[in-house]
Amino acid sequence: MAYGKGQTKDMLKRMADLGHPVMSDDLSKLRSRCLAITKQMAKAGFSTHVTNPVPNGKDLDATMLRLQRDLSKARVLNVVWIEKCRLLAKSAILEQMMRRQRNLFGRFYHIDTLGGRQLPDGTSRLVNLPEEWSYRLDAEDVAVLKTLAETMDFREAMGFFGQIHAGEKPAHLTNAQRDALIALMDQVQERFQCPVWDPEAVIQLHLDYRCIKGTQRALSSALEAIDSGLDQGRPAAHQIALASHTARGAGIPLEIKLAQGTSQSIHEHQDPDRPYRMTGLALELGPEAAQLRGILARPKATMDLSEITHVVAEDFGLVNTSSLVVLELPGSIDPEALPTTNKTKAQSRKYLSDNVSGADIRLVESLQLSGRNFLARINEMAGAVDRLRSEIDRSYNRLERIRLEINRLLGRDPRDIVEEAVPAAPRGLNAADTDRLMRMHGRFFRLLGGIGKMKARRRGIYRSLAGLKKSWFGHIANIRMRLASKYRALVVSEKLDYLAIPTDETGYKGRTFNRMINNGARAQYTSRADNKLDWRGIPQIKIPAFYTSCTDWRNGHVDKAQRRGEVFTAAVDRERWHADLHAAEMIGRWLFLRPRNTVAQAAA
Repeated sequence: MAYGKGQTKDMLKRMADLGHPVMSDDLSKLRSRCLAITKQMAKAGFSTHVTNPVPNGKDLDATMLRLQRDLSKARVLNVVWIEKCRLLAKSAILEQMMRRQRNLFGRFYHIDTLGGRQLPDGTSRLVNLPEEWSYRLDAEDVAVLKTLAETMDFREAMGFFGQIHAGEKPAHLTNAQRDALIALMDQVQERFQCPVWDPEAVIQLHLDYRCIKGTQRALSSALEAIDSGLDQGRPAAHQIALASHTARGAGIPLEIKLAQGTSQSIHEHQDPDRPYRMTGLALELGPEAAQLRGILARPKATMDLSEITHVVAEDFGLVNTSSLVVLELPGSIDPEALPTTNKTKAQSRKYLSDNVSGADIRLVESLQLSGRNFLARINEMAGAVDRLRSEIDRSYNRLERIRLEINRLLGRDPRDIVEEAVPAAPRGLNAADTDRLMRMHGRFFRLLGGIGKMKARRRGIYRSLAGLKKSWFGHIANIRMRLASKYRALVVSEKLDYLAIPTDETGYKGRTFNRMINNGARAQYTSRADNKLDWRGIPQIKIPAFYTSCTDWRNGHVDKAQRRGEVFTAAVDRERWHADLHAAEMIGRWLFLRPRNTVAQAAA
């Protein structure tokens, strides 16, 4: 998301809806030409093979700027939009190249990972290799490759694969082991190709002053008009003209509309101590509709805890997505008395064992948001993705076998690409083989089309999944924010961004499910919820997650056996709580634990 840069880089930023301009012919032409140029830019900068080093920004700019100059001279598009295309392509291909190498390294390091379902003949599936290699590699081969992977860091592994790609054969590997690694590279190479913006893509163009007729003065006038509406909580409108899609062409008229509801909602959360201002515009162009957005920026809040007397604490889970409690403190917070939150696992255990919480901290409110229906729907989607992935992998294996047969009949190299044009039968090929060649060629492209459809279905599931998570996590984040605003409270939560369920745990439900929920969902929710708090200026503190779910804060007893499923049973007096609500209360009390003797004296 483009927010501009320079004087606002250290500020918090949000997008505001500024209406849907009419998708005129000029805007359609601008979009189509930008898509074409962005595709060319991406192709020029994208490295051809996964083992090629990912270029740094300057090297990539040097390559793409040459193309930018050539395109500018050819006048295929206004130079200002060509530069925007370069910036779009640059970020996309850098991300794709880094993801491609990380994926190769991850697959190599986890090359021994087996799927939950066996192949038809009972063979265990090696999920990080093409299916045929589950049959071709024995346990000793896999063990050798796993041991080799564990001896290398990321840089060493990329160099090692580079040597194999160059045709070298490591002396300590058999031909089968080397070929398996080549197949692994080919699989990653196939999956992470140069980014392509398809006809349905929505492109976002950050509108700096060069994109607008009248340059800086015109842009400033537009931003001031919108700011004026926001200051009063009223609607606003303004006309600007975008630079044409052709050099020296007539401007493209664009109307900015700040609706009453949007203006009022933003105005209600204006903070005199942290005023926001409109710092830029972004235009999103889809195949049939346009969206104009404004970029709001405001200074970050200075965390002042001296008047806070309440804490909102949250335990994030899977079944109970969010367990929230509100605690009332005996007095305002003394920032100097707060313990450090940068504790290791051992330090956290000692801190929780040596310190306790008394009855002077009172539970005011609690609630839980069940995620059972959400998880059921996500699990259903994840299962569909797994089935599609398996079918796509099998189809690619069939496609490879057909390609080998076609190239054999044509007398070509087995790795040659199969052209879409129907090939001419080689001289001397008998009638039966000629007929087989024609049938295999047709089957190849029918199968390739089927793979494309399955990939499209998979992308659709991913889009639905993203929308479902966005809606659910946004709902939870709003509830937490409203609680914090109601009590003017400090929000305390765990550092949970990248926790994952081990594969041998009963809660593990498969590789896709684990990746979508246990990793990605926590990170997405944390980012969404914390950004809302930052924007509203609500203070928050993250504490270590170690032992919060298995500690009795009354006596400092730390024991995992105290938590069993959804029940926490204290080992000392057998007192019982709901486990997630108990964990949330422990999180809320974490910052305010005191040495045992101090709490005991206060209670006496």
